[in-house]
Amino acid sequence: MLFLVNGLMGFFFYFVMYKKRKLFADRFGMVMAAAGSSIFCMNLAMLLHFIFPFEIGVLAILSTAIGGGIGLLYGALVRFQSLLAGFSHGSIGSIMGTMVGAVVENPALCGLPAAYFNDVENNMILFGLFGTGLVFSTFGLLFYSLRV
Repeated sequence: MLFLVNGLMGFFFYFVMYKKRKLFADRFGMVMAAAGSSIFCMNLAMLLHFIFPFEIGVLAILSTAIGGGIGLLYGALVRFQSLLAGFSHGSIGSIMGTMVGAVVENPALCGLPAAYFNDVENNMILFGLFGTGLVFSTFGLLFYSLRV
């Protein structure tokens, strides 16, 4: 459910920014491509790790490709330098999201105590909701900065 909500929010953000792409300058395009793609791809990759039971290597490659594509879409709204910023931030955000998802799902990767294994499902829900709130607040701030 959270994966679908985040996907729809990312599509809505891209659609609105595509309609208003002539209104913002290169500097805002760079900030929008970097901030929007990194936060969105990080949360999407984390939720992707929670949903699909693949190996971490397969998920890392898949989420990096998806994140790079999303970053290219966001960066292509303005100029080529924002294209590079969107691609790099989308790829790095999705790699970070995969690693956060792996640690939340298996706390032993970081050497956390065994007491954390009892709350894995609760932590997955908590981190998913926190990431979704982060995506909504980031996109809200980007919408607000477009109006100012």
